[in-house]
Amino acid sequence: MESKGIQNNKRIAKNTLYLYIRMFFTLGVGLYTSRVILRVLGASDFGLYNVIGGMLTMFTMFSTALTIGTNRFLTYAIGEGNYQKLEKTFSMALYLHILLAVIILILSETFGLWFLLTQMNIPIGRETAAFWVYQFTVFAFLLSLVQVPFQASLISHEQMNIYAYMSIYDVVVKLLIVILLQYVVFDKLIFYTFLIFILQSVTVTIYNIYCQRHYSECRFKIKWDSALAKQFASYSGWNLIGGSQTFFTNQGVNILLNIFCGTVVNAARGLAVNVNNCVLQFINNFQMAANPQIIKLYATKDYDSLFRLVINNCRIAEYLYLMIAIPAFIEVDYVLYLWLGNYPYYTPIFVQIILIQSALAPLNSPVGMIVHATGKMKWLSIASLGLLTIFPLSFYILKAGYSPVWVFVVSAIIWSWSNISQIYFAHNYTGISYKSIFKDVYLNTFIGGMVMFIIPWLISLNMPIGLSRFLIVFLTSGITSVSVIYTWGLTPGMRTMVNKKLSSVIHLFSKHNSTYETP
Repeated sequence: MESKGIQNNKRIAKNTLYLYIRMFFTLGVGLYTSRVILRVLGASDFGLYNVIGGMLTMFTMFSTALTIGTNRFLTYAIGEGNYQKLEKTFSMALYLHILLAVIILILSETFGLWFLLTQMNIPIGRETAAFWVYQFTVFAFLLSLVQVPFQASLISHEQMNIYAYMSIYDVVVKLLIVILLQYVVFDKLIFYTFLIFILQSVTVTIYNIYCQRHYSECRFKIKWDSALAKQFASYSGWNLIGGSQTFFTNQGVNILLNIFCGTVVNAARGLAVNVNNCVLQFINNFQMAANPQIIKLYATKDYDSLFRLVINNCRIAEYLYLMIAIPAFIEVDYVLYLWLGNYPYYTPIFVQIILIQSALAPLNSPVGMIVHATGKMKWLSIASLGLLTIFPLSFYILKAGYSPVWVFVVSAIIWSWSNISQIYFAHNYTGISYKSIFKDVYLNTFIGGMVMFIIPWLISLNMPIGLSRFLIVFLTSGITSVSVIYTWGLTPGMRTMVNKKLSSVIHLFSKHNSTYETP
């Protein structure tokens, strides 16, 4: 009979496969739709759409705090096997998300609308379009907020196949919207955001119906547990304090770029973020499949399995990131040319800086998930407030007339602080070894990453920009990456498992071919 650890690993592998199928499909369609939207809307309207969406991130810091809390407490209850607590947790989470949606609606139609109409740098003649884009974006956001507890239930139950199917549905409909948009004769920006709102409405309905039919806890019941409410409020409250930096360091800076530099720079930043998100999908899917197991292992106090899972997750996720990010970094100009044709100024350098900054994300997320599993968010949230210095520094840089590139440089440097603080608190709360993290993850991936970068980079220096260099760099990078990961990145146990899998595949292939041989 298979051990529990092997069963968990198989579940993670299966869920990762579902998420990767989702990723490759959504990535291909998403890149195409971004190209068409930029062309159809134009750089100015595309930037306007991005910065208006960014305004709502001011409210996202509230929803993110609740979302993280919902995922953690639902998964923890499942790990404990306490289904009465699971029902109470879901009902409280849904109630709190509805209440937050009402509060955000009031704030967005008062303060948010005032800020849009009086403080934002909106191109002349696009004021009415900006108003309607804002309204549809607000209501689409509110619908996505109410959907969170249902989506969290899917992830907590590790039903990644349904999550993958819904993501594929989402990008297919967006593709149809983009195709339709090319034939519209009236205001394309307003029509696009209206259709996105309709798509969000249908998505919420599907999630709700599926979860209510398959999970008994996903039915709203008036169940209140004061002790649980206190834990939920404390956990989400500290997450809110820590999450406030997300608005100021990301969309707060985006608004500053709009005020000082205009919508075209917002478009360049939006495209850079899109490229970065595409690359991060490769590791986010891997980590999303492992996150429920991290929380469940903590709930059952199986620390040996927990630490092993986190270390291996950090290491492999970082190599997966570097495998994609390195050739994209080296060939950024040609990648953007193939993807977009013409693109706004600053886009290549924005992409490169954000890719460097995001190299810490694969190392950061699994370790941070240990802290989330403990529920002790107070000091980590306070430590993360150091990221708030990005906003005033960005204001000073832009006010003094420096290039917006320096805003991204400062952000990348300060973000490294978040990674260090998460390691410190993970060690203090669970005892995970500093030595294991720095030796088995940081040192290993740094050495491997340097080899993965240097070889294709040296080749690029001796060739002119073009299709030939692009293909050779990506091919060389792929071969180098696979070689480095196999010989240096994998642990002996992982290498043995890979060898067994390869042997079984080769044996199966040989056996299949032998059936066609003539006796």
